[in-house]
Amino acid sequence: MPEDEEPCHICSLPTEILLYIFNYLSAKDLTKCRQVCSWFKLIIDGLSRSDVFWRKHCRKDFGGVYKIARQKAKAGILWYHIYRSLSLWPKLETAREVKDEFASASKVSEEVRNFEILRDGIIGVHKRGMICYYDIETLELCKRGPITGDYLRYTENEDTILILSYHLQLYIIRKLLHNSHFESNVTFDNVKTFLLVNRTVYYVNLSDEIYVCKLEDGDLSSNFIKRTEDGVMCLGFTKNLHVLTFQRNIYTVIGDDFVYTCSLGANSNLLHQLREYNFLGQLDWRIYFQWMYVFNHSVPEGPLRDIVIVRAYGDVYFVGSNWGVLRIYYAPYSSGEFDLFNAEPVKQYNFMERYDCPVLSMCPIIQVDVLEGEDGHTVVVAMPKKIAVLNFVHSFKRSASVAMLPYADIQKVKILKIAE
Repeated sequence: MPEDEEPCHICSLPTEILLYIFNYLSAKDLTKCRQVCSWFKLIIDGLSRSDVFWRKHCRKDFGGVYKIARQKAKAGILWYHIYRSLSLWPKLETAREVKDEFASASKVSEEVRNFEILRDGIIGVHKRGMICYYDIETLELCKRGPITGDYLRYTENEDTILILSYHLQLYIIRKLLHNSHFESNVTFDNVKTFLLVNRTVYYVNLSDEIYVCKLEDGDLSSNFIKRTEDGVMCLGFTKNLHVLTFQRNIYTVIGDDFVYTCSLGANSNLLHQLREYNFLGQLDWRIYFQWMYVFNHSVPEGPLRDIVIVRAYGDVYFVGSNWGVLRIYYAPYSSGEFDLFNAEPVKQYNFMERYDCPVLSMCPIIQVDVLEGEDGHTVVVAMPKKIAVLNFVHSFKRSASVAMLPYADIQKVKILKIAE
């Protein structure tokens, strides 16, 4: 400790003990401790130079979204940048924004149906006639070749491509074979919906039978879970698989058991329950509003009456309507429950342009996803006619705050993937 500072008992503790104490503090508390004295500042600055340190705090403060943010972040991003970007979402209203667009559809065969943000700054875009790949930085087609064909649904991650055909055949294609004896692909018939979670695929056939296929297995076989009598509406996943039926019942798969969890009723907060079991992303909102009529719940006016998609990203919610309106909400909670209809959006956009009418009667928002950058976020929004890109950049002073401990003097190194 410097000679000109007043001595204190805690400052006289050995460095090892201070390090042990500081490891239990939050990033916010550490920024306060950093201002106590130069000795604390020196120790905390040393801690904050570790990417493992920021990974730990991302897991602690943003447990519901930090893995997704890391997987889809722009190239070269460190865990510190992930932490800072996730911390800046509450300040979205003050961020500077730049708009762009790509994959414009000039003919029917180019109609956009979906997209997936992949590693290394690549976006897979599902069009009517093919699945093609773009570079997120240049918004131009990249060297990776397209997958031709007209498909009902597409999704992809770093290991696997899943394609559902109009004949309800689900194609599972491995992108990498870690063992030459592993099957490279498999096809399942009569599939009406599916859910990809890391290296596991859950799917439902036309008989409402639920199956699981574990992609780490060599033979890509599927195992039967359960057949529901009241029809499967959609699947959700938190720590376990959840199933929502057309009779408004929710079941959870726990080990080998198919457990009844609860039912959506007139006295329940439907949106909060759907969010709790992670059904918002796959929900058919037309049926949801029918349920609201049945229960005599008040139906919202304006864009919220024509919801097509709700995309949850931590405490951020993207709500897209049939008429090209995108609303962005931050923490729309009331008394601890999800309450979208009584909240005000932080941002709102209307992608329906004047020349669309009467050529297009609707312009649905069909997909929304996010990439994190060093000083902000990139929100990608898909409509049948194009994909819009909203870049949000935050300006701040280089000071110690909850999301900005000193990190600028660190040499960037290749980030090694740390298995969870």
